[in-house]
Amino acid sequence: MANVRNPNDIILGSGKMYLDGEDVGQLKDDLTFDHEKEMYELKAGFPATVVLSALTGESLSLDFNMLETNLDVICRIMPEYAPIAGGSGTATATDEVVALFDSTHTMLAKGRVDGNATVTTVSGTALTEGTDYYLDRLEGKIYRVPSSSKVADGEDVKVTYTYRTYESKGFGVGGGTSTDKTFRVDFYHKRRDGLYRHIRIWKGKVKGNFAMAFKEASEAPLAVKVTAIADSSKPAGQQLMTVMDVPAEAVPGGGW
Repeated sequence: MANVRNPNDIILGSGKMYLDGEDVGQLKDDLTFDHEKEMYELKAGFPATVVLSALTGESLSLDFNMLETNLDVICRIMPEYAPIAGGSGTATATDEVVALFDSTHTMLAKGRVDGNATVTTVSGTALTEGTDYYLDRLEGKIYRVPSSSKVADGEDVKVTYTYRTYESKGFGVGGGTSTDKTFRVDFYHKRRDGLYRHIRIWKGKVKGNFAMAFKEASEAPLAVKVTAIADSSKPAGQQLMTVMDVPAEAVPGGGW
């Protein structure tokens, strides 16, 4: 007989992926978070049975496929690839809403910032660079000053800024150096009861090779494997990942 306690807890379908707050676009096929545990087991007696089991190591990985092979996104998640651009101009992004964090940097949608930016809380309180937030113009990232009294860790802000536009852009491969840069991963899956399953990796780093395929008669998604790096600034038990069911208001754009 059936014994389903809550059909809303049955997972069907995928969701949306954000890397440092940037939507990676359409996902393809399966997406898997895998928390691997290394256990030490002590056996005693005859016949020997386990009398002690202790966790000695753990790792967390994420495997997914990007249907849209956007070169900007690829370059940002693989910082060993050097960006290349030709023929530049400028444009303005107005009141872009992003979340401001202490320990992770949030990507602005348009990338490299040209000159100054205006940053306010959603309610309109002006924020000061160096006092309330830091702006990485080259990488197009923004993050919170931990001592800020005007904006809380994880709070949404509005950013207006001028950014560079390019007639041609991409990246180069070969001769780059390794980097310790990481990115925040946010995945949202919509449940049938209107809540969203939110999975966050605080610090992610792409692992493995980069392969871009071109197929004669089908799409060629880009396979990505992310390894989680422990964030020691988070509470014990939450340093790799958190899994929460949240309302639509906690999802970028208010959900879908």
